[in-house]
Amino acid sequence: MRKVLFVCTGNTCRSPMAEALLRQLAEREGLDVEVKSAGISAVDGASASNQATQVLGEKGIEHRHASALLRRELVDWADVIFTMTANHKAYIIHDFPESVDKIFTLKEYASLDANQVAAYQDLDQLYAEMESKRAEIQGRYSLKADEPWPKEAEEAWQNEIGPLLAKEQQLLRELERVARSQDIVDPFGGSVEQYRQCAREIEKAIQAIVARWKE
Repeated sequence: MRKVLFVCTGNTCRSPMAEALLRQLAEREGLDVEVKSAGISAVDGASASNQATQVLGEKGIEHRHASALLRRELVDWADVIFTMTANHKAYIIHDFPESVDKIFTLKEYASLDANQVAAYQDLDQLYAEMESKRAEIQGRYSLKADEPWPKEAEEAWQNEIGPLLAKEQQLLRELERVARSQDIVDPFGGSVEQYRQCAREIEKAIQAIVARWKE
């Protein structure tokens, strides 16, 4: 069984729709998938927005939802984590760098071939390594997070990060040809039609992912 976690901000609009849409499609296609959703700033127990509920109802989906704040147990539970925006993805990687290899934006994963997905994973792993080295130097020099770095700490940082920056530029050049917005815009507070458009965007990405998984 593949365990999938969708993540957005409040877990009342985009990620609940994605959760329900994948569950419906997986059942239709006979895929063994367990699906959950969460939000990086969610309040536990909130219902999905009225617009999201209406749009899902128009697709014949009755989805009883209670929002959940993203926590370590959910990150550990998931085999793959799909975020709605690059900022959501960066937030999770920052807080859970050990899980970097299973975190993607939804559209990124849906639209890229295996080699491009691997390149994005390498880039994310690189950023996680940079954060680890930054923390290591802060500890080495007993520096607080908001404290200016002395010259020797800056020099140590530059020595540590130099090879990583060179690799970063290489990966960015490789990905430049496919660079485009991978974000799914938050419809919060918008019209039902904006929610329909958001759901169509999510559904298109999910259909591409399910087709890949079936292969």
